Amino acid sequence: MVTAGERRDGRRTDTRERIEETALQLFTRDGFSRTSLQDIADELGITKAAIYYHYPSRDELISALVAPAIAAIDAFFAEAAATEPDQRAFLERFFDLNHEHRRIFVALIADPTGLGSVDARGWVLRLAAEAQARLAGDAPTPDARIRAVMAVNGVSRCATLLTDVPVDELRARTVDAAIELLKGAAPA
Repeated sequence: MVTAGERRDGRRTDTRERIEETALQLFTRDGFSRTSLQDIADELGITKAAIYYHYPSRDELISALVAPAIAAIDAFFAEAAATEPDQRAFLERFFDLNHEHRRIFVALIADPTGLGSVDARGWVLRLAAEAQARLAGDAPTPDARIRAVMAVNGVSRCATLLTDVPVDELRARTVDAAIELLKGAAPA
């Protein structure tokens, strides 16, 4: 009997998914710059040529891993621009997206060289600008802009890195702290 993920000749059909899962594990553990396609192939027990069949380069593999997170956050910002949610709803959804994609974000935090593979520099800058626009209001002061960037970066890092706190508690505390930061008084 042939099962899901298996061909009639017994070979697996989910090679692409296995490559991505193993690559993400190795990129998180060892970093993007220290993980080669050969390392991934060795871990999987397949040839490097098998990886090249699915991903012509390491950069394309990294892009495949990062793309769903970028697409989800881009869609979130587009939706937020259209619906203009309040700060709490905006930050809660942003937390949820970062938590959902935390594995790739942990790898990028540990070794940001992976961002170069996806040309995300412009994306990161645009994300900061959109967060400022959404959270700092019209004609924001430099302090309001700083608090907006700190709030979204803090939400992102908490959702990604603080795995020892139950997620519902972490979400509530993180969003509360971000809102307090956004309300903060201007420095003396």
